[in-house]
Amino acid sequence: MARVVVEADLCKSCGICVELCPAGVLAMGDEINRHGYRVVRVVHGERCVACRVCERFCPDFAIRVVEA
Repeated sequence: MARVVVEADLCKSCGICVELCPAGVLAMGDEINRHGYRVVRVVHGERCVACRVCERFCPDFAIRVVEA
């Protein structure tokens, strides 16, 4: 099973990962990071299929997919 890790301080709320995730694992969160951006959060981690689309397309390298 894979786990999605979002580095809060690197996230800039672009939403690319939320839009591209085929499994609906991610959503825009309410947490604000130290740079003033809303941080993407994992809402359905159990759905992750480890396709790594979120990791590949994140322009700020804020997401990692970790194989468990």
